[in-house]
Amino acid sequence: MPKSLRKNPFAAWMMPLFTTRCGHRRGLRSGLLGLCASGLCGVGLVGMGGAGVSLGWAADWAQFRGGPRLSHVESPVPAAEFLKSKEPAWRIELPGAGLSQPIVFGDAIYLTTATGGDLPKLKGMQGVMDPSTMGRPSRPKQPVEFQLLKLNPQDGSVLFTKIVARQVPNQGTHASNSYATETPCAEGELVFAYFGMTGDLAAFDTQGETRWSKSLGQQSIQNQFGTGASCVVHEGRLVVPRYSDEEGHLLCLEAGTGKELWKSETRKGTSWATPVIWSNQGVTEVIAAGNGFVAGYDLATGAERWRMTGLDTSFSCSVVADGAGVYVGTASPGSRAPICAIAAGQTGDLTLAKGATSSSAVLWSKTKSGAGMPSPVVVGDRLFFFGSTVVCYEKGTGKELYRQRMPGGTMAAGCPLVLGDRILVVNEKGELWNFAGGAEFAATDSLQVGGDGEVFWATPALAGNLLLVRSSAALYAFRAPVSAGQGARVGQE
Repeated sequence: MPKSLRKNPFAAWMMPLFTTRCGHRRGLRSGLLGLCASGLCGVGLVGMGGAGVSLGWAADWAQFRGGPRLSHVESPVPAAEFLKSKEPAWRIELPGAGLSQPIVFGDAIYLTTATGGDLPKLKGMQGVMDPSTMGRPSRPKQPVEFQLLKLNPQDGSVLFTKIVARQVPNQGTHASNSYATETPCAEGELVFAYFGMTGDLAAFDTQGETRWSKSLGQQSIQNQFGTGASCVVHEGRLVVPRYSDEEGHLLCLEAGTGKELWKSETRKGTSWATPVIWSNQGVTEVIAAGNGFVAGYDLATGAERWRMTGLDTSFSCSVVADGAGVYVGTASPGSRAPICAIAAGQTGDLTLAKGATSSSAVLWSKTKSGAGMPSPVVVGDRLFFFGSTVVCYEKGTGKELYRQRMPGGTMAAGCPLVLGDRILVVNEKGELWNFAGGAEFAATDSLQVGGDGEVFWATPALAGNLLLVRSSAALYAFRAPVSAGQGARVGQE
């Protein structure tokens, strides 16, 4: 394998495609086939599994993975109801290209896209496997417009288009990534749009007026694979991830003004992981997963509370957490593909001693098990990873309960959605699957979204009775019926 591809976090997104049922990588036709494409994969803190602060039902889905909800959906509609639709409520063609998750906020949909005359078409796994994409990508020759769109949830009509930046990027991006992979976020009266490739960040009110904006500078991304880590916002604090080959920190801003509140210590190295907000036994922390490390910072002050190093690759997916701990998994060709569980309530250096697989702080750890693109989810006492396989662990012990191929043999890139004890996952071809969140593998039913030629790498969003699924070409909306007395503020007809 070429040196430039070893311990390459971007290639981690391909790792599940080259795993056998026992977790070992198959031999690749060539080292370059390990090169992998981009795609990633509320209010109040959620405590899954009965711990932490519970979150009341709300129709908003206001940031990537629902923010502190970490993919758990508070919906009055059972998961199976969303798969009964034969046709979407509406479908709209999207301008340009993007992989960001749509968000729902204040009775409207927001998403980002990048438009330009010479932007390539998103290729998904075809782009990963195409030998012509293995070298450094060419940068656009024409200016790219980095846009925030506001849509009407009733019919998908565009309510406004705001240009956050217009420039020729200083780098290309991989054929399976986009210039608009970062998901917007919203809180209070503001919607925040961030584009990691240019470093431009802007806050808009819901009428489209700019409240503030700033440029944090273009980033130098490993092998020009493009960016993907989204901002998160919580109780007036906007956290911006800035992990690249030339810098490495979290930047915390006052959400209402853009004023800098703190910056974490520097750990250089590209990472595509969106930060995670969680309650660590009463202390609100933000977790960063970077190049070879994961660390928790006090959201109020930026002080590092704990860290774990010694992870021999970077992150393309984010971590997941609940009241019991933080669950970490990452992988890339040439790495050990680590996965571990860190107990809640820890401080200091939690790095395992050489040869150790657990400690008083680390409940368990494994290798040859790490994640690909979709971020993991916790359902009760179980931990789930998706990709080309579905893997289920006991979250407290790390015991593997099952490892099965994704139905149909098609990988998933977008993150799962959890509704009660069910998990909704869309694969690359637009098949939306309904999985059981129990200890035995069960995929009960599916819904085909979209048609040939569309690539589904974006994470779906679900608010109230409105399910949004984004492809490389369009945005689809599905509405599930709502019984009397349930109520659904967004998307109800």
